[in-house]
Amino acid sequence: MLILLHSTDDAPRVRDEILTHFEQTPIKPVALDLSDLPDLEAGSTVVAYLSDENLALLLPKCAERDWRVGLLPHHEMRNARLGFGISEDLGEAVEDILTSQDEHAVDLLYCNKKVVLNSVIIGDPLATPQSAGTGASLAQRAARVVSVLRFLSHTPPMRFKLETAKGKQVETAAMGVVVVEHGRSDALSRRLLKDSAANDGMLHCLIYAPRSILMMLWFMLSSMIIRPPRRDRPLPSFVGHIKTEALKIRSQRPVRVSIDGVVSQTEEIEMSVDRGTLLLIPGRHLHVEHAEQNPKEVFRTSGIPTDELLEALKDRHLPWINRATPEEFRELFQVLRGNAKLTESYVVLMVLSSALATFGLFANSSPVIIGAMILAPLMSPIVAMSMGVLRTNEPELLRSSARSFLIGVLVAVGCTAVITLLTPLRTINSEIAARLNPTLLDMGVAVVSGMAGAYAHARAEVAKSLAGVAIAVALVPPLAVVGIGVGRADAAIFFGAGLLFVTNFVGMILAGAATFLVLGYSPFKYSRSGVTISVVSVLAVSVMLTPSFLRMVDEHRIIAALDGWEAEADVTVDDVGISHGTPTRISVRLLSNEPIDVEKIDRIKKKIEERIGREILLEARVGLMR
Repeated sequence: MLILLHSTDDAPRVRDEILTHFEQTPIKPVALDLSDLPDLEAGSTVVAYLSDENLALLLPKCAERDWRVGLLPHHEMRNARLGFGISEDLGEAVEDILTSQDEHAVDLLYCNKKVVLNSVIIGDPLATPQSAGTGASLAQRAARVVSVLRFLSHTPPMRFKLETAKGKQVETAAMGVVVVEHGRSDALSRRLLKDSAANDGMLHCLIYAPRSILMMLWFMLSSMIIRPPRRDRPLPSFVGHIKTEALKIRSQRPVRVSIDGVVSQTEEIEMSVDRGTLLLIPGRHLHVEHAEQNPKEVFRTSGIPTDELLEALKDRHLPWINRATPEEFRELFQVLRGNAKLTESYVVLMVLSSALATFGLFANSSPVIIGAMILAPLMSPIVAMSMGVLRTNEPELLRSSARSFLIGVLVAVGCTAVITLLTPLRTINSEIAARLNPTLLDMGVAVVSGMAGAYAHARAEVAKSLAGVAIAVALVPPLAVVGIGVGRADAAIFFGAGLLFVTNFVGMILAGAATFLVLGYSPFKYSRSGVTISVVSVLAVSVMLTPSFLRMVDEHRIIAALDGWEAEADVTVDDVGISHGTPTRISVRLLSNEPIDVEKIDRIKKKIEERIGREILLEARVGLMR
């Protein structure tokens, strides 16, 4: 016979609703009295219709007596239902109990000697995107992001020291910690833990420790847009994972601890697992698998703040900008110091790329020029120089990178000048002309390229994009045009291309330094003077670029006003070209079905002057359409 344990208050519902589901099975309802439990033999089956509070007290006693336990969904049994996979539907839960062939020995998780039915939440692990609910609308998810960001910007991380059963320790600063017996119950861990079971004798601890607000924001937004299948979803980079038999957690001050929703304050938390102690008739949502006899302890904490980074976060609000770890800092500096060195291969590549760019310019060949961009090594010392400008406390990096850069520039200009002297070509083709009138758009290209170059050096996984950065910033072709100006003794070519090169240089330096600053590779106290000089340089060059940019804007305005304009009933303006001067010279093609005489051209010239609001010198070509 089955024994149905229930509270006295639930007796009417047990009589009217619960027992009707057991009409074909002998069952005896018994009001719960924890001080005087029924005298049953080991292996007897007890069905519990109880709240979480009563179950937390009953289950250890059932484990001591080796009773088989089945659970029915109670309106105050949320955590046990989730933790043991019990169906919300009463009929389904009864069916699971009656049709089960045998019980399973599952673990009981304890927190400070109290049974944990579902999860322990320490601090506020916040709201990862999963806690917003998979069915949430876009507006709800956006509101959730805003609330989390507000919380992060006003709440400092807490210091925790964690020690596993095998003595492994880590001290970190985290927003919160979640501890579960297995990963299939709690909403925060359900989608993150794959190697978990209800009978392996191990608990799982997830440490939520974002290093910056931007890190958390990126994770939340990417989770909303790109959601891989559950089984393939990795742990976020800022979440540590510990799998162990027992765990001690200490904080420097009393911290909020929620055991199945019951909140208290404490500084020390001791977690332990009593393996296979409870004979449970599992619910349909709990998959009890064959667990390993001696599962291995897991200690993944590489992504959370420790050591120097931990001290940087001490007693402060979470920074908006991510701080690089000491390991990341050392690895990047090794790369940049190598880039800053003047080597034989660097000089050879400068000679080859400059020669290739020069031949490509004279041949008016874009593919050849692009090849020179990829071959040129100038970007490496520039990125190293960006870090040198940022960290003024390490002058050797700035000196060595500046020396390599200047020698590379001299090699490029000298090589190109020599080739120009040996070449009889003297015309200015489109590829050369394109590098003589830089504008603010070129500064924009340089800034974005500098950011990309610095980011690609700081993140090894995107280093393959360096070739694209080299093409975008185009350092060697302007230098080659400068060399052509030197070889021809042409000041206009020299200064025009020189301004473009300087634009690329100062834009990359400032953007690279700013990117490294954002990525946390230098505190601002070391960077103030270098960043200030870079900003002033960019502003000065931008002032020089403004007139050409305004001319370009004016040209686009005129072309937009005239191209395709029907000047007269049978005359359409096409193929507009502009040459600034006094007056402005405009070349157009006039398309008509009939020949156009001089009088009509004069009328059209006056209409154009009225349309664009200035006096012009018109160069007209007539195109007859038949």
